[in-house]
Amino acid sequence: MLALHTLFEEHQFKTEFELIQWARKQKLIKPQSRGIPIELKKGEYKVPRLKKVKFKGTNPRTGRKKNLKKTTYLKTTIAPEDRTFKNLPRDSKKKAKVKFQDWLMLKNTSRSKYSVGQAASGAWLGWSHRAVGSFEIGKEINSDTIGNRCVNSKPYKIKTDDEAFEHAERFAKDVS
Repeated sequence: MLALHTLFEEHQFKTEFELIQWARKQKLIKPQSRGIPIELKKGEYKVPRLKKVKFKGTNPRTGRKKNLKKTTYLKTTIAPEDRTFKNLPRDSKKKAKVKFQDWLMLKNTSRSKYSVGQAASGAWLGWSHRAVGSFEIGKEINSDTIGNRCVNSKPYKIKTDDEAFEHAERFAKDVS
């Protein structure tokens, strides 16, 4: 085995890690990939799992051994528009395999300080650690609906997307 300090005259490498780091910067070797590539066919989708796989790896900055976590993905054939809480993937103990925010592809909004997002189906959802409420155009709002601003009013239907957002925001505020 060659001594590292004699490998290149213009560079003085004291450790093997310094050599590897230099080679990565020079693009002589590929950078470490932490993700597992997933091959998807047409009509297949991937969703990040809740549980991450633990493995031993090298910290790229310090060169020390470290416990690292790798995100694994769940393959599904259910299109984002067709996903609901009823078809949320669960294990044998009825625990969710993925976060519902990832499953429903919720886009968090900066319009609200509460947990509010729009699903791929177009519905606005408001949630906390206790409950989740879905509001979309055409949904009927009763006097007992959480987040309803008019307690003694007759039932009415949501007419606009902004109104659905407001109901989701009030729901998230009330259950927080």
